[in-house]
Amino acid sequence: MNWIDAHVHLQGADLHPLTLSEGDRLGVERFVCSTVVGMGYYPTFEQVSQSNDHLSAVIRRHPDRVSGYCYVNPRHGAKALDDFRRRMEDQGMIGLKLWVATLCDDPLTYPFIEQAIQYRAPILIHAWRKTVGQLPYESTASHVANLARLYPEARIIMAHMSGQVESSVQLVEPYPNVYTDTSGSPIGGGEVAIAVKRLGAKRVLFGSDLYGACLASNIGKVLGAGLSEEDFERVMGQNMVSLLSEVKTSHSYAGGEAK
Repeated sequence: MNWIDAHVHLQGADLHPLTLSEGDRLGVERFVCSTVVGMGYYPTFEQVSQSNDHLSAVIRRHPDRVSGYCYVNPRHGAKALDDFRRRMEDQGMIGLKLWVATLCDDPLTYPFIEQAIQYRAPILIHAWRKTVGQLPYESTASHVANLARLYPEARIIMAHMSGQVESSVQLVEPYPNVYTDTSGSPIGGGEVAIAVKRLGAKRVLFGSDLYGACLASNIGKVLGAGLSEEDFERVMGQNMVSLLSEVKTSHSYAGGEAK
């Protein structure tokens, strides 16, 4: 067992206090974390940098259990790109997180995508299609598919199955560089089964969206999908181990070893 939760958030400046103990109880060995919660949709550079400082400190305290996506607001331009490089090269973060400050296929994101490609780093993109209340720069599967078309070398994780599994996996299915994760309250065992059937088990990753979700119930989604043992293990960790093993920075987690 080498289960990895590929989609976790800090609660303020730290992990939720039960995160690691629940991981021990349920068999999740590693949590891959980002910091967007609590900053608002369009944070300042100073807010983003401080939040990444918090995540870096958590990684230092728990190097065997926690890895980090560097969150950026692409509207901050060159200084945000420099911060991304520093977090990857000096602080051992393993990927890039894009939230709702810009659409993921906006040209503002291109320098960050291109740098992530150089690192072979996974790019976790919040994607959600709403009937009402869609945020102005909230990416959907259409934006993710367009980014994947523009950058076939990018290693993209479409979070939450974009909220609507049937249409979303159909849009990204032609792009083998797009993965999706199992997080999101509308996602259950049936949706996980659809994603695995349409995309293949190698393109689906376990993610919980902690701290705002229950780890046990999110594992239950994957258990409830009726997958083969082999496919279940791929989703629960093997796929993310494979992605992390190829990240090209000096401190990156790579299947349990630094490289």
